[in-house]
Amino acid sequence: MGNYNFIDVLLLLGIAQGFFLGVTLPIVHQRNVKANKVLSVQLILACLTLLTRLVVYKAEEFWLIQRFVLLEPLIFVFGPLGYIYLKRLLEKDREEFVLSWHYYVPAVLYLSYLIFINTYTSQEFARSLSSGDFRIPFFIAELAALLFNLYFWYLSAHFFSKVLKKEKEQLSFSQTALGFVKVILVCTGVILFAWSLSFCSNHFFRIAFPVVNYNLVWISIPVLIYIVGYFALRQPEIFRVSAIEEKSKTAIKPVMDEQEIQKLRRNLTELMINEKVYLHNELTLVELSQLLNTSTNKLSWFLNTVHQSNFYDFINGYRIKAFVAKLEQNEHKAKTLFSLSMEVGFNSKSTFNKAFKASLNETPSSYIKKLAG
Repeated sequence: MGNYNFIDVLLLLGIAQGFFLGVTLPIVHQRNVKANKVLSVQLILACLTLLTRLVVYKAEEFWLIQRFVLLEPLIFVFGPLGYIYLKRLLEKDREEFVLSWHYYVPAVLYLSYLIFINTYTSQEFARSLSSGDFRIPFFIAELAALLFNLYFWYLSAHFFSKVLKKEKEQLSFSQTALGFVKVILVCTGVILFAWSLSFCSNHFFRIAFPVVNYNLVWISIPVLIYIVGYFALRQPEIFRVSAIEEKSKTAIKPVMDEQEIQKLRRNLTELMINEKVYLHNELTLVELSQLLNTSTNKLSWFLNTVHQSNFYDFINGYRIKAFVAKLEQNEHKAKTLFSLSMEVGFNSKSTFNKAFKASLNETPSSYIKKLAG
């Protein structure tokens, strides 16, 4: 083995820390348990991935490289596990979600090939490596891994965009905990783009990028999973949206007759005007439908069809009206705008600002200036 430098020591410390986090995460963190079990597996595999890169990069003995390359198929596992993690984390009644076995076939095929070349003697392996006998198989493996991970990144990003849309139909607030998912998806996209650039430049244009290469991807993905692990330790329980299904292209039939519509309209107005249920800052579609003694499907249809609105915008519309009423009573002179927004049901500054701008087409500060006249 070659000499270790400061960076290598940091990697070894990171590997040890990752193993510790992977083992303790499902034990000490009792929120989002099923999803975190998948994340725990990812963390442990990430540690093995980093260890593989470190050994293969540093090893001078060919037999050692032969053995550790058996862990290379892990690059085919991160995509499926990441998708499973998101499904379990964000979608209701999918806490046991798994993928079909055929998604793991690429990893098994690559592992089978690596097991085969491990039957070579060290001298045969070194000779084949030096002569370029492995160039085409490794090219195919890297191309397959790149396309495979891009595919699962697309699935994950597409699913997350649907979750954000579904969230507005079922929640009256934005979940700040979902911000880290967006960051991770963006970072993963950047890594995959860099990998694609490096792959094309190396294999098709014969231009090498010393900084952006396959090894960097191997290191970046585990480090990213470490970051997700630390976020997971701090995140609250997430409100999962109901199962996301593809919409039918057939015309949607009314789910309520005129009498039901009028009754629901009266009851909803009573709850919003007199009981002010919108002041509850974590009000959900399920909770409101229970108060109205109706189903979530009927309430959602009523809001979409009759009010031409989703649940999120409907509830926040009442909150904005209540906030404006406080401004007109000059309460903002004694309290901060954020504290006033909390009083009317908002749970974050960003959600309040977005809702205010969407409702009145201006910022709170500009509205106050106009009010002062």
